[in-house]
Amino acid sequence: MYDEYSNETMLDIYVFETEQLLEQLEQLMLNCEKETGFTSEAIDEIFRIMHTIKGSSAMMNFDSIANLSHALEDLFDFLRSHSSRREDHQKIIDLMFNSLDLIKAEIARKKALI
Repeated sequence: MYDEYSNETMLDIYVFETEQLLEQLEQLMLNCEKETGFTSEAIDEIFRIMHTIKGSSAMMNFDSIANLSHALEDLFDFLRSHSSRREDHQKIIDLMFNSLDLIKAEIARKKALI
């Protein structure tokens, strides 16, 4: 019984924290879209959020979320060192919004377990 309670508590915390990070990420994406580009600060923040989601998802064995988050983290790591690629900002923003929708759908499935 203790393990079930512990796992439920971990899932609650994971869902809560990940939903907050996704909200932050959405706001960042909207700001970047409005500003028509990515600042270095925005790229660093997006990278950090994706790194956090990747790590916590991997810890929970949610491989689909962890793998997608890892790919997005790699994308923003690439953008850190290749500023010329930032010109594709609208394509990247669209990709991010589509990815956020996928992650939110997976989180909704996990929430159903609570």
